[in-house]
Amino acid sequence: MPDREFTDSVYPEMQYQQQLNLELQKMADAPEIKDLGIRREHENQAYIQQLAANTNTQNQFQQTSLKEEHLQKLTLLRLHNPVQFEQLHSLLVDSDQKMISFHVKATGSTGLLNPDLRAWAEAKIAHWTADLSEIQRLKK
Repeated sequence: MPDREFTDSVYPEMQYQQQLNLELQKMADAPEIKDLGIRREHENQAYIQQLAANTNTQNQFQQTSLKEEHLQKLTLLRLHNPVQFEQLHSLLVDSDQKMISFHVKATGSTGLLNPDLRAWAEAKIAHWTADLSEIQRLKK
C-alpha cells in the first residue's frame, strides 16, 4: 500500500477524533474526562505531525473539512445539549477501533510499502490499543 492510501484513511479519522476530543473537554462536571480530552487532543496533534514527517504527503494535511459520515455523527451527537456522554463514549470507542484496524492493515502482508512508515505504524498499534482500553474503562 502506498503512503497516501494509509494517510487517506487515518488523517480524516484523526480530524474527527479531534472534534470528539473537544466534546470531552466540554465536560466541566467531570474534570478527569475534560483532562483526558485535552491530553488526547495533544497526542493526536503529535500523531499528525509524526505522520506528516514519515510520509511524502505533508500537503495533504491542509484539508480542514470533515468527511460527510463524520459530520453526520457529530451533528447527531450535538443535538443534545449538553452532549450525552454515553453517545460520545461509543463514538470514541468506535474511532479508536478504526485507528487500530488501519494500523494493523498497514503492517499486514499487503500493508505499507514504505518500511519506515510501516515500522512507525506498527509501533503506534500499542498507543491506539492503550487509548481504546482507557476509553473503554472510562465512566462518567
